[in-house]
Amino acid sequence: MSSSGQPRSRSRLTRQEKRDRRLAAIISKTVAKAVSEVYENASKSSEMSQADAPKESSKTAFSFKQFKACGPKEFTGEDGPTAMFHWFDSIEVTFRQSGCPDNLRTLNATGVFQSRALDWWTAERNKRGNDAAYALSWKKLKEIMIEEYCPSHERHKLEDEFWGIKQDKGDNAGLTARFKQLSIICPDQVKTPDMTIKKYIRALPDCVADFVLASKPATIEETYLLAAEINDKRVKAGFWDKQVKPLHQVTAASTDNPTAQASKSSRRRKKNKNCAAATNAAPLQSVPAQQQQPQRTAPVINAPPAKRAYTGPHPLCATCSYHHPVGVACRFCAHCNVYGHFTASCRYGPRQTQAQAAVNQALLPAPQAPQAAQAPANNVRTCFACGDPNHFANRCPNRVVKQEAQQPQQQQQQPQQQAAHARTFNINARQAQADNNVVNGV
Repeated sequence: MSSSGQPRSRSRLTRQEKRDRRLAAIISKTVAKAVSEVYENASKSSEMSQADAPKESSKTAFSFKQFKACGPKEFTGEDGPTAMFHWFDSIEVTFRQSGCPDNLRTLNATGVFQSRALDWWTAERNKRGNDAAYALSWKKLKEIMIEEYCPSHERHKLEDEFWGIKQDKGDNAGLTARFKQLSIICPDQVKTPDMTIKKYIRALPDCVADFVLASKPATIEETYLLAAEINDKRVKAGFWDKQVKPLHQVTAASTDNPTAQASKSSRRRKKNKNCAAATNAAPLQSVPAQQQQPQRTAPVINAPPAKRAYTGPHPLCATCSYHHPVGVACRFCAHCNVYGHFTASCRYGPRQTQAQAAVNQALLPAPQAPQAAQAPANNVRTCFACGDPNHFANRCPNRVVKQEAQQPQQQQQQPQQQAAHARTFNINARQAQADNNVVNGV
């Protein structure tokens, strides 16, 4: 029994093993095929999800916290257009550093608005709506901000500045930075590259502009580099160490010391104290007042009043520097040796006699050659003898000298008139009869 039962069990086991082996082979094939299909479907689905929703992945990848970690500069809108353009440059650098995507630049840039800028952006969001406001591109946001914080009157000021922009001594870097900013604000003045290059060269100093112009740069970037190189050489050579003061600084420095100006004017008055003006003319003038152009002088504290210009008809004398008729001797005082008055009318010493005055008058230089005198503009009372408007004929010095010269001649002629050159005898009949020396004829 036992021997017959063992073969049966072994046959059963072999049948069971064969079934298990067949089932394992079928399962392994089906599982391998299913796993490969699962992997293929997963890769395709991931690729499709990445292609269909790139924006959602970017939104989840970048946040304002990452942008704020780079330290963006705040913008208040209270420092003028120049500060706004500086902020543009700074915030664009922060975009690069933080890796901010283009569609999130407006959202992150407006997050650093403060004060007036924050109030303006709040009004824009209320007007446009939050979604439309934050959907604006960075370029469009800059255009709106320029219209808001750089109005027309501020733009006119910047245009005037750009029109006359010049380099300050050796600061070529400051000139280049300001030139780039104003080129963006005022594009009408730099429409073409040729206009931009010429305008930048005009802003350079002469010692730099001549070399840059001679090199004929093709682009504005080449012009920037060449100007910076030449400017550095001029700075190292000490070209701007010694500067000449402008004219307005020199005139302003002359008014800083009013005591010196007052002392100079007092010395001038003392020097001209002995010069008594005989006419209304201002002495020491080589050109009539009508031909002189007015000159602008710096104001002087405690300065003497300006003298009136001569308006008479007589020309200026080169000997005495006074105006008097042509052909008339100059007025000269022999006591104080000053032109302008005679010795008889000198107020600074005893008056000399008329004889001494005549001698001193004879020692004067000869009068100038007669010139064509101008006709008097108005009726002026003058001396009938010499034409001087400062005295009349009864007090004419030439007439007095002539009378004094004739008086000695008359005194010498009086004794000669008493002695008779011929003798006559006249007698009547009664005198002849009484005179014994008379002989009567028969």
